[in-house]
Amino acid sequence: MWKVTKEADNADRISKALSGTGSACRKKKRFVRRILVLVIAAVVLMTAIMMDRFMFPLAYVWALTEQPKLSKREPGEMRIHFLDAGQGDCTLIEFPDGKTMLIDGGDGTESGTRSILGYCFALGIREFDYILLTHTDSDHAGGLDDVLRCFGAKKVFIPYAEDENVNAAFASFAKALKDTGTDTEISHTLQTVYSEDSECFYYGMWLSPFSPEIDGSFYNGQDGVSDSEAVNDTSAVVYFEYAGRRLLLTGDASERVENKIVDDYKATDGVIFELEAETDRGSVIMAPRLENLDFLKAGHHGSSSSTGEKLAQYCKPAEIFISCGAGNTYGHPNLTPIANLENAFPETEFYRTDEMGNILLTIERDGSYRITSVSR
Repeated sequence: MWKVTKEADNADRISKALSGTGSACRKKKRFVRRILVLVIAAVVLMTAIMMDRFMFPLAYVWALTEQPKLSKREPGEMRIHFLDAGQGDCTLIEFPDGKTMLIDGGDGTESGTRSILGYCFALGIREFDYILLTHTDSDHAGGLDDVLRCFGAKKVFIPYAEDENVNAAFASFAKALKDTGTDTEISHTLQTVYSEDSECFYYGMWLSPFSPEIDGSFYNGQDGVSDSEAVNDTSAVVYFEYAGRRLLLTGDASERVENKIVDDYKATDGVIFELEAETDRGSVIMAPRLENLDFLKAGHHGSSSSTGEKLAQYCKPAEIFISCGAGNTYGHPNLTPIANLENAFPETEFYRTDEMGNILLTIERDGSYRITSVSR
């Protein structure tokens, strides 16, 4: 009897031991699974942090859906992209040496900013060499805070503004500049960007505005000039030249600014805008030529206040680019600047973002060029 009881006790102890072993195994497996989940979560988190820090902020992943079909820039090409940003304004330049420049950032609408960021992703932009805000209007400054936070820039050119809170878009961009610590410079006449490579030499030169210390009239306004017109007249007007081809971008500058540029140019036979640049093969004279321009971006989205008769008649541009939104309520482009340009040069051609979408101007090393529409 005692033997049977003892054997039963032994069997019970063995059963409990085996049961305990099974429970321990299950606990161990659960522990391993938890550790594995934590490791995977940590890897995902670190990957996200690395992407956010070194590739692009994850807050802008949604813009990847807006990438158009773009070919890679070939060596020696200069490409100017006039982006379809609705009624906002945005131009992206790829220089022959690989540097990049963004001029204005649209109106800050979600669709416009998504389109601009998507375009930059499609070009493989990692960081802009230059960003230029022509003036403080929100339809030019709107998306630049997102562009700066997403891509960054080595240098940013901004308009002179006594009040950073002139509008919400400019205030947000100014804050982004401070947050990122980006090198910033106020636009003024005779500023330049240029290549140090004489084989593919290009340059851009600011023809306006003068600094407030030299001419404050364009900042403080004049009799009969509204505050909005005074702001427009602080626009950076920039001339670009490469391979003998010449492009003028006038921002939203009005006819009075255009007339001043032409008058100063004519009075000095162009000497007023001449500067010297140093390249790998010595000095090069940068001397803008405004007569018979190849390309002009019509001022102020084709508004009647810009691209006046004097500029049209003197420059006689052959190819005109107009950035405006389809069906916009402003009536852009106005018939007056179009008539001014056609009267000056009847063979002139017009390229409009409201009709063509994104427009690409490609200038080859030999000076030949082509203008195409970029599909999404």
